[in-house]
Amino acid sequence: MGNVKTLDKIRKFGGHMSGMVMPNLGAFVGWGLLAALFIPTGWMPNEKLNEMVSPILNYLLPLLIGYTAGYNIHGQRGGVIGAFTTMGVIVGSDVTMFSGAMIMGPLSSWLLKKFDKAVEGKIKPGFEMFVNNFSLGILGFVLAILGYFIIGPVVNGIIAVLTAGINFLIHKKLIPFLAVFMCPAQVLFLNNAVNHGIISPIAYAQAQEAGKSLMFLLDSNCGPLLGTLCSISFFGKGKAKETAPMAMFIAGIAGIGEVYFPFVLANPVMIFATMGGLAVSLFLLVILGGGLVGMPSPGSLINIALMTPKDAALANLIAIVAGFCIAFLIGAFLLKTIGSPEEEADLSVAGISTGKPMKEKKVKAMSGIESSLKGKVKYIVVACDSGMGSSAMGASVLKNRLRKEGFEDIKVVNSAAGQIDPDADMVITLEGLIERAKMSVDPVGKEFLVVENFLKESDYDMALQIVKEKNQGEFVKPILTEDNINLNVKVETKEEAIQKAGEILVERGYTTSKYVEHMQERERRFSVYIGNHLAIPHGIETSDQEIYTSGLSVLQIPEGVEFDDGNVAYVVIGIAGKDGTHLNMLSNIALICANEENIEKMRYAKNKKEILDILKNI
Repeated sequence: MGNVKTLDKIRKFGGHMSGMVMPNLGAFVGWGLLAALFIPTGWMPNEKLNEMVSPILNYLLPLLIGYTAGYNIHGQRGGVIGAFTTMGVIVGSDVTMFSGAMIMGPLSSWLLKKFDKAVEGKIKPGFEMFVNNFSLGILGFVLAILGYFIIGPVVNGIIAVLTAGINFLIHKKLIPFLAVFMCPAQVLFLNNAVNHGIISPIAYAQAQEAGKSLMFLLDSNCGPLLGTLCSISFFGKGKAKETAPMAMFIAGIAGIGEVYFPFVLANPVMIFATMGGLAVSLFLLVILGGGLVGMPSPGSLINIALMTPKDAALANLIAIVAGFCIAFLIGAFLLKTIGSPEEEADLSVAGISTGKPMKEKKVKAMSGIESSLKGKVKYIVVACDSGMGSSAMGASVLKNRLRKEGFEDIKVVNSAAGQIDPDADMVITLEGLIERAKMSVDPVGKEFLVVENFLKESDYDMALQIVKEKNQGEFVKPILTEDNINLNVKVETKEEAIQKAGEILVERGYTTSKYVEHMQERERRFSVYIGNHLAIPHGIETSDQEIYTSGLSVLQIPEGVEFDDGNVAYVVIGIAGKDGTHLNMLSNIALICANEENIEKMRYAKNKKEILDILKNI
C-alpha cells in the first residue's frame, strides 16, 4: 500500500510539472522549428534568424513556464510573480533554467496566495490596489534575489553534475543502460515526472552547447514502443491484439505514448521488448551522432522529424527504425515462447475501449457527492493524466456530441486530473484518475463521471443524460431544422434513400446508428411509401431505446426513387418518435402532404427554408 501511495504521489508531482509545460508546447514547437532550420547545423542556416534562438530558449521559455506555474496556483497574480521571480534564477545561472522556473513559479505564487488569504477582509476600502501591488512587488523582489543568489546557482550545479554524468555515459557508450530505468518508469505512468523533471533540463543544457541532444529521444522515442505494439498486433491474443493497431496509430501519429503502457502492464514480460529496442536505439544514436534540438512533445513521429537537425536526420531515422525492429523481434519471440496472459489488458486506463460494456459499479460510482449538482450544466472538464493527449481528443468528441444534441453553449475543456478548474460543473475522467480529480478541487456541487474510452461517443451517454435532466428547462431540441434537410439528393434504390434519411437522424443526434437498421427492417415488413410521391421511413416496435429524442429528416429527390409497384417518391421524410410520439408526427405529415401541391413545392424547392416552412407545424 505504501509503494502504491508513493507512486501516486510521484505521478501527481509529474502531473503538476506537466501542467507547467504543456500549455506552452506551441512556443516550444516554434522555438524548435527556428533551431532546426536556422542554427549553423540546421536545414537552412541563417545567421540573422539564428539570433532569436538563444534568447527564446534562455529567457522566453523559462518565463512562460514560471508564469504558467504561478497562474495554475494563484491566477493572474500568481502568473505575474512567477514570471518575475523566474528572472532571478535565469540571470543567476549559466544554463537554461526550466528547472529553476518550475521551482520559483510554484513557490512564489504559493507564498503570495497565502499572504492574500491572510489579509483577506482586513484591508481598508480604497487601499486594495495599493496592498495588492506592493505585496506582489515586495515578495517578488525578495524571492527574485533569493533565486539569483541561492536557487539559481544550486540548480545550475545540480544540472551541471547530471549533465557531466550523462556525458560520461555517452563517452563510455553506456547510455543504452538508461533504458533499464526509463522503460519501467514509462509503464508506471511516471514519464511526466522523469521527462520534465530530469531529462529536459539536461537535454536543453546539452543542446545549447552542441546544437542537439540525444536525451530528447530517451522518453519520446516512439520506435521501440511501436515495435512492441506491432508484435502484439501479430502474435498477441484477445482484445489486446485487436486494439494494438489503433494504439500504434495514436502513439505514432498523435504522440500519446500512454496508450502503450497498459499493454505492458497486462503482460509485464513485454517490457523487455521495449527495453531492448530502446537500448539498441540509444546505442545507435551515440555511435551515429543522433539527437534533436528540442523536446518533441507530444512525442509523435511528426514532431520528432520537426525537431531533427540536418546533421542528425539519417542517424535518427536508423536508430528509430532499428529500435522498432528489435522491439518487434523480441516481442514476437516472447509472445511465441511465453505467450499472452489469459486475462486481457486493462486498456481503459489509456482511454482505449476493450469492447466490453462499462461495469455497473463504474456507472454508479460516478458522483463524488450524491446529487451534488443542483444547477444547470454550463462547464465540463474532460481530464486525463497530463491534460493534453487523450483528454483533448475526448473533449473534442464530447463537444461534437453536445453540438448534435443542441447544447453548443456548454463550455468543454481538457485538463490534467490534478488541476481541475473550480468553476467546472462536471468532470469526466478515467476510473484510475477519478480520486485524483476529486482531491484537486472541492467536489461539492460537481458531478464526477467515469468513461472507459475517451474516443467512444456512447461513453458520454451518462453525461448527456445528466445535461438533459439539468438543462431541460432552458432547451428543447427542435424536431426539424434546416440542418436536417438535404436538397437535390440522387439515389438509385429505396434502400439507399432510407439509409441517407437515417444517417441524418444519427448525425444530428436524434438516434443511434442501429435505428437506421430498424428503418430498413420496417420497409422489409411493410412499404413506407404512403402515396402522393411521399415515403416516410421510421422504426419498428422495439426502436424506442435507439432514439435519443424525437426528430425528422427530409430528402428532396427531384428525379425520384422507386419504391414497390412502380411508385416513385420525390420526398422522403425520416421519422424518429420518442415515447410513442411518432404516431402524432405521422398524422401531421399525412395531413400536410395530403395536398399534392405541397409535395410538388418540396420537390422543386430552391432552398431548405421553403421546405421547412411547409413542415413547420409538425
